[in-house]
Amino acid sequence: MTKKRKNFVVTAVILAFMVVSMVPGQALAGNYGTSLLKYGSRGQAVYDLQQDLTALGFNTYGIDGIFGPKTQNAVIAFQKSKWLAVDGIVGNQTKAALYNSLGAKRTYTLKLGDSLSGVAAKYGVSLNDLMQANGLSSCILNPGVVLVIPAPANIGARNPEMADWWTVVNKAFPRKTQATVTDIDTGITFNIYRYGGSNHADVEPVTAADTAKMKQAYGGQWSWNRRAVIVNVNGRVFAGSMNGMPHGGQDIYNNNFDGQFCIHFLNSRTHGTNRVDAAHQAAVYKAGNYKY
Repeated sequence: MTKKRKNFVVTAVILAFMVVSMVPGQALAGNYGTSLLKYGSRGQAVYDLQQDLTALGFNTYGIDGIFGPKTQNAVIAFQKSKWLAVDGIVGNQTKAALYNSLGAKRTYTLKLGDSLSGVAAKYGVSLNDLMQANGLSSCILNPGVVLVIPAPANIGARNPEMADWWTVVNKAFPRKTQATVTDIDTGITFNIYRYGGSNHADVEPVTAADTAKMKQAYGGQWSWNRRAVIVNVNGRVFAGSMNGMPHGGQDIYNNNFDGQFCIHFLNSRTHGTNRVDAAHQAAVYKAGNYKY
């Protein structure tokens, strides 16, 4: 083979490799390990992360196993899309959201010298969960057996912040901004807009669809009853309590909600009495024990 021909072949191989590396792969639900993945991390876990983020539409602009600025930007974009804490770090909460988004089964083919306990540790799952996922009654298996790897139990499950209204929430959730409310007893979620309020947050449903969801949480009838909720404000999730009775002023007039409603947080007070409302605080504490 001539030198010119050799150079052509080498160049073609390199170009082919580059094209394959840049094509978004199939969502794999890879093994992200048990450690935090962040700027500067390297290895197979980062490679899997990049491939899965790209497959989900969050392009890392290269799948090389190096957690650089473009991978960090992709992680931040993913976290924002899932209302997670936005820090560019792949911890338990972000890993759980990735597993749920991918909806794919992870598998592992046993090799000579592998043990079930070792595979469980490798993927950050319990031995019992691994055995149950595969219907196993014995830990003794032959090489070549393909195991289904379950998602780690309760990975990412955490409690909302029991944050003080006066020093934290009032500043984190300023007037004229939006947030997302989840009623913990029904799981119904809707969007809100902070109209005003000083002792607590006076808020409105953003759209008519949000009003319909809120009314559904109340069983179809507006009420002053307190309900435990979690409130997601730009990725920070706070324990709260809402009532469901339209009253007072409003900024939004096309949401089928005549007025505003109240959301209380830890140590907040009513506007009428300037006192802490025991029923609201009980609901706040109930929300604080909720795992999401």
